[in-house]
Amino acid sequence: MEKIYVLVKGGDWEDIVIFLTNEEALNASMKYPRYPVEIFEKKNDESGFEPTYNYYKNGEYYEQ
Repeated sequence: MEKIYVLVKGGDWEDIVIFLTNEEALNASMKYPRYPVEIFEKKNDESGFEPTYNYYKNGEYYEQ
């Protein structure tokens, strides 16, 4: 898994949803159009994921 996608719908832990596929992230961005689905990539040293600052919102891809 090279990427994960994170949706935060509010300020509590139970408002965080993690998706493992691009398709799931895109669908979630359309289901919750007000919230971005942030994209994280595997770090080079493979110790975790880091933000790309790119995201999906309302079915559209935004690149920083």
